[in-house]
Amino acid sequence: MIPALRSFFVVPSVLAAGAVSLEAASISLNISSGFLFGSAGLTVADRLPVSTLCVLVADMDGNGFDPVPAGAFVGGGDQLITITDLEHDVSLGGTRAFDLSAGGGGTPGFFSRTLNIDLAQFGGRTEAVPVALRWFPTLSAVSDFTPLMSLQGTPYGEFSRVVPAYPNTDSWILQLNGGAIFDLDPLATSEFGGIDAEASAMATYVVVPEPGVAGLAALGVVAGWRRRVRCG
Repeated sequence: MIPALRSFFVVPSVLAAGAVSLEAASISLNISSGFLFGSAGLTVADRLPVSTLCVLVADMDGNGFDPVPAGAFVGGGDQLITITDLEHDVSLGGTRAFDLSAGGGGTPGFFSRTLNIDLAQFGGRTEAVPVALRWFPTLSAVSDFTPLMSLQGTPYGEFSRVVPAYPNTDSWILQLNGGAIFDLDPLATSEFGGIDAEASAMATYVVVPEPGVAGLAALGVVAGWRRRVRCG
C-alpha cells in the first residue's frame, strides 16, 4: 500500500467498528476520499465546506450515470439512494442528502463516512448495481435539498470506480447481499499519494436544461416574436 494512503484506508475501518449492527437486509459502505473541491480551483480555499450537499446515486439500468437534469438530482434510469447512519437514524427514515463528515465535524474538503443502505429500496433486485458519489459545492446538505428542484447552472462533481485502483478495496459496483460491508476504492490524487487526476476531485460538471426543454423554450421565444410581428 502507498504509505501516504495508509491512514486514508484506516478511517473507514474505524467508522465501521463504531457503526450500528447491520440488519440482514442492509449493506454498509465505508467511503473516504482526498480533498474535494468546487469548480474554481484546487487551492486550500477551494476545498469544500463540510456542510456541502452530497448524494449517492445508483445506475439502475446499467447504461452509465446520466447527467444531472435541470429539475432533479438524477436523470434517466438513475436513482437516489436513501442512507442511514449514526447521524440519520433509520427510525426517522434516513436521508438522501448528507454532508462530507458525520456530525458536521472534520477537515474542510475531506470526505469520510460510513453509510448504511436498506436493500428494500431496490425493489427485490439481486443483480449488482453501480453507484456513484455526487457533490454540489454551492448547496448545503442542511438546507438545500428537495429531490425535485431547479438545478440549472449548478456545478457538481461525480466519482465512481469500476475496477479498484488500490489494494484491499472494493469496486463501486455493489453486490446486494444483506449484511455485506464494502470498503469502497477511494478518490485519491497525488496530494494523497494516489493516481487520480487532480481535476477528478473538482466539480467539473454543470447542470444544463434537457434538450427537449431548451427546444420548447426556443419555440416559445419564436412564437412570441411572431405574435408581436402580427400585432405590429
